[in-house]
Amino acid sequence: MIRVALIFLLLLQFSVHAQSQVSIAKSFEFESKILKEQRTVVVSLPDGYDASKAAYPVIYLLDGVQNLKHVVGSVDVLTRVGSMPPSIIVGIKSENRMKDFSPTKMVGVEESGGAKTFLNFLSKELIPYINNTYRTNDFSVLEGHSLAGLFAAYTLMESPDLFDAYIVMGPAFWWNKEEPVKDFQAFLSASDALDKALYFGVGKEDGNRHSLKRFVKELETTTPKGVRWKHEEFDDEGHMSAPLLNNYFALKFIFSDMRLPQAIMDDFSSEKFLAHEADIMKKYGQAAKQPQEIYVPLALELMKQENYAGAVTVFRRNAEAYIMNKYPQNYVWLAEALEKNKQVKEAIKVYEQAYTLSKETGYGEADKFAEKVKELKAKL
Repeated sequence: MIRVALIFLLLLQFSVHAQSQVSIAKSFEFESKILKEQRTVVVSLPDGYDASKAAYPVIYLLDGVQNLKHVVGSVDVLTRVGSMPPSIIVGIKSENRMKDFSPTKMVGVEESGGAKTFLNFLSKELIPYINNTYRTNDFSVLEGHSLAGLFAAYTLMESPDLFDAYIVMGPAFWWNKEEPVKDFQAFLSASDALDKALYFGVGKEDGNRHSLKRFVKELETTTPKGVRWKHEEFDDEGHMSAPLLNNYFALKFIFSDMRLPQAIMDDFSSEKFLAHEADIMKKYGQAAKQPQEIYVPLALELMKQENYAGAVTVFRRNAEAYIMNKYPQNYVWLAEALEKNKQVKEAIKVYEQAYTLSKETGYGEADKFAEKVKELKAKL
């Protein structure tokens, strides 16, 4: 286990050095006929987007400019370790948050109540534009904090099918004497099934946590079939500091169904393993994958059990899923499994890949791989 841990540390360092992108997003002005104004939109594409043909999930981020940096950072970390699929992030800059995000009029707040118009902008203008401009798949997430969290919950109730997952952070559910809590009760009572992932997060020092608790209580009382949900409170975090943690753990939860079930690892078959991998790629895009902390130990355990065919299946998937790492050891593992499985000709080809990659990256051990190729060819 120590050796495996050291290998992963080396792999991580190698991957970090391999990254060279500096710009995290591009912005443009979107002319909205519905809002009757221009809106600044920022788009962050996943690494490797231009070189691939894959389609990607989309995270729509409210208060997008304010929150972009920490969200891109969390997505980058979670994607590199396989806890979520590579995703497109679309951030919408806020102009008048009170108008855009409040679902109803509030006495004394003149510009309130414009959420329906903003929702129309999202559903009829921005989302179709993003889908026509970028390679998106069918899975999308709406994320909002504070007033934007209020809007995210409003969207869930008003147009639940618009997004597949909702991240609601420190929401302003005090709005109009906790009107959203009452609306949610009615929404849940009318919903037999709700195939959504819902995350509610808040800091324990945030005054909004109390109305959120009452909101979540309605979901505990009436839980529609198919819904996955989680509610978390974070110690020593207030209204403005909690979103960083909320976002990170929300994304881990939203995409947690990607993770290979323990039952498949305990009673392994290549068929069940590949079926699960196919399912997550169908739902979250072709670039979806497991963490290497799952692939590699699983395949090494299969080698130990002398299930070499199973090890080949997992090591092959690992090499394909993490091709962007340019890590020769991924191919060495696969070649060793192929050799043990008496697929010598294929093992030679994979060792040659490791050799080429080692020379290309300066990884080292190229002579060792060349010698292995010679040795196996002599056995043919």
